[in-house]
Amino acid sequence: MMIGGDADQKDWSAFARARRGTVSGGNDVMKLNDQYRIQRRTAWSLLLAAWAGGGLSSGGGVSDAAFAEETSSVVRAGRTIPITRSPIISRVFRLPPVDKNVQRVVVTAIAIDPQGEFLAVAGDDHMIRILHSETLRVVQVLGEGGAKKTSRPGHFDWIRTLAFDDAGARLMSAGNDGQLILWDRRRDFAVMQEIDSAPALACVRFSKSGKQIAAVGFDSQVFLIGRTTTSAPKLHCDCVDLRCCAYRDDGRVLAVAGRDGHLHLFDPEIGETVFEEELHSARIRDMAFMPDSGVLVSVSEDGEMIRFDTETRAMLSRQKITSGRLFALAVVDDRTVAAAGSEDGIHLVQVGEDNRSLRTQAVLTGHVGSVSTLGVCNGVLVSGGYDATLRRWDLPRLMAPESKIALGNDADKQTLSQTPR
Repeated sequence: MMIGGDADQKDWSAFARARRGTVSGGNDVMKLNDQYRIQRRTAWSLLLAAWAGGGLSSGGGVSDAAFAEETSSVVRAGRTIPITRSPIISRVFRLPPVDKNVQRVVVTAIAIDPQGEFLAVAGDDHMIRILHSETLRVVQVLGEGGAKKTSRPGHFDWIRTLAFDDAGARLMSAGNDGQLILWDRRRDFAVMQEIDSAPALACVRFSKSGKQIAAVGFDSQVFLIGRTTTSAPKLHCDCVDLRCCAYRDDGRVLAVAGRDGHLHLFDPEIGETVFEEELHSARIRDMAFMPDSGVLVSVSEDGEMIRFDTETRAMLSRQKITSGRLFALAVVDDRTVAAAGSEDGIHLVQVGEDNRSLRTQAVLTGHVGSVSTLGVCNGVLVSGGYDATLRRWDLPRLMAPESKIALGNDADKQTLSQTPR
């Protein structure tokens, strides 16, 4: 069941026309982030025991997929800068449709394998495609799509969140259908565990150890998975619309945020709130800890990026990044964060030498419509959004001194064919 959420119903009509191929794109059609929620208040019993990590193996077979072609993209660094030519630094891809009535598949979530071999991409057709990270060939398709629950594992509504564990051995997916599915990469992404009857979920994250998972969504409860129900602490926020969560690397802090703009810090072991403060003036949409650090970075619909030290409880940075809304971020390295949202561009923001100032180093453009999801691994940034494209950016080459601006725009994009199921 869909309910209104923050959007007008007219957006759904435009979206339906786009899915049928009568609308090709544009901001009015593609800005559908946060369009609806599923109202589920069924009691959720978390019966998943703690999972052990394991070795890695390649999943699935590679199809005779066509390689998507490379195209150049515009990068604007600063306000005025000479235009110079540089090597191609990004590639543009389209996900292969499964339903013959759907011409374009909108990217709703991305997760990058920490080992660098695979990329998990969810589409608005309720399916997950496992791609080879270098070639972007589809090597596995998870689920059947559709709008109804079937006997086979898979999602039947929008998948809002994907996450690999730190070893890259397990993939977790969740979304509007109230299902949380754990996929085993070591067994060709077979299902390890499936939990349903949850509220609609917006974010799932593994702890660094991989022994616990946090899940948040359109409910006030923060669900901890990996314990027995009797011993798991019950975490609750005043906010009933939670959008993001993140574990600190030491496992001692779980950060949670959502609609009210407040940051909630929990001790995930004992289930106690250790800190709460209003950071943003609007809904916080994404957050992440800097590498090996207690510094949390958050982005919000107020267009701001904030850096907050969770150890000293001090605000380090606050910077207006865009006049639009920010939906996603990805930590590139210990000095650089990528952020994107409703105004199509991806902002590469760098921390100053004073460890406080924030400066937009470059803006990557090319998406037509909201950019809803980002991922980074080994210097490669992957972005997806409502223009039904997946983009792969080679950041080391992009940020090289000779690569000030890459000329070009979207060329015709080939579609990756899928592995037969």
